[in-house]
Amino acid sequence: MFEAQYGREPFDLRLTVLRLIRRLNIIVMATVLGTVVFGGGYYVKNVMLVTTHYYEAASTYKVEYTDEPSKSGDYYINETSWNTYVQSGDFIGALCETLAEMGVQQCDSGELAGMLSATLASDLHVPTVTVTAQEPELCIQVERAVEVTMTEYFAGSNPQISRITVISQAREAVESEEDVRPLRAVILSAVLSCFSALVIFLIYETGNDGIWLPASIRRRYGLKCVGTAQSIELLTNVEYIFKDVRKAAVCTAEDSADCSQIADMLSRMLQNGGAQAGNPPRVQTEWIPVPAPAICPESVKCMRKMDGVLLSVNAGSHAGRKIERVLEFMAEQDIDVTAVFLNSADEWLIRAYYLIPKNDMDKQAGK
Repeated sequence: MFEAQYGREPFDLRLTVLRLIRRLNIIVMATVLGTVVFGGGYYVKNVMLVTTHYYEAASTYKVEYTDEPSKSGDYYINETSWNTYVQSGDFIGALCETLAEMGVQQCDSGELAGMLSATLASDLHVPTVTVTAQEPELCIQVERAVEVTMTEYFAGSNPQISRITVISQAREAVESEEDVRPLRAVILSAVLSCFSALVIFLIYETGNDGIWLPASIRRRYGLKCVGTAQSIELLTNVEYIFKDVRKAAVCTAEDSADCSQIADMLSRMLQNGGAQAGNPPRVQTEWIPVPAPAICPESVKCMRKMDGVLLSVNAGSHAGRKIERVLEFMAEQDIDVTAVFLNSADEWLIRAYYLIPKNDMDKQAGK
C-alpha cells in the first residue's frame, strides 16, 4: 500500500540554496520593483510633489539667572524646559498681545505654538528661539515679537531670571531645509524588498510539495527511481529493476495520455547499450504506453496485465500532489509501481546538487 513518508524527509538546505539560485531573477525583479515603488514613492512625495516651503528666523539670547541653575539643586533648566516655556499658554498669550500691538493679525495660539522651537546649543545661558512659517515676512514679524516678549514679559515674570538680552538678532528668514534623504530611502527600500522576497521564497519553498531530485521520490514515497533523461545511471537502473519484466506499462502522473516518447527512449537506450557492448540488450522488456490514470481510470485494467509499471513524474513545483493522487488510485486497484522516471528534470540543479561534472551527463545524452 502507498504510504507517504513526509515525517522522514529532512529539510534540505543545499537543495533550498540551489532553488534560490535558480530563482534569483525573480528575487532581483521583486527587489527592483519594491525599490521603485517605495523608494520612488518617497522621492515623489517628499521631493517632486512638495509645493509648500517653510522659512526660518532664529535669534539668540543671553539669560542671566538670579540663582545659577548649576549651583542650585532645586531646579534645572535644559532644552526641554525652554521649549515648554516658549510654547506655554502664558508666553503665547503675551506674544499675541505683542503681535497685536505691532499690527500683525496672527493671534491663533495653536498655530503660534507650532511655529516656535527653542534649542540650547552649548550653554544654559544662551538659548536660541526659532520661528518657522510659510511666509518670510510673517516669520520675521513673529521673531521680532518673540524678542520683545522674551526680553520684557518673560524676563519680568520669571523670578529665576534677572535679565534677558538679544545677542544675535535674526536679520532675514531663510528657507528651511527639510530632512529628506532619498538615497537612504532607496537603500532601505532595496534591503527590505530583498529581505521580503527571500522570506516569501523560503515560505513558499518550504510549503511546496515539489519534486526536484530522484532521491525525493524514494525518501517521500518509498519508490525506486530509475533517474532522469540525462542520468548516467539510468541504463543500469532500468536493466536491474526491469530485468525480469517482459511487459511494462508506461504511464504518467500528469494529465497527459501520451507516454510513447518515454517508451521509445527506453527501447532505444536499451538497444544502444547492448550494441555498444557488442551484445544483445540484457533486458528484453516491451514498453507499452498507457493513458494517464488521472484522465483515464480504465487504464488500470491494462496495467494489471503487465509485469511491471513505470510511472513518469514531471519534476517541478506541486508535483507531489499529482503523484500522490495516482499512487492512491493505484493502491486501491492493487497495482504496484515498479519504478518512477523523473521527467523534465532540472539537470543543472541535479549536477550542482551532486557536484557531477557536466561531461558525465553529456555522455549519457549522447553529446
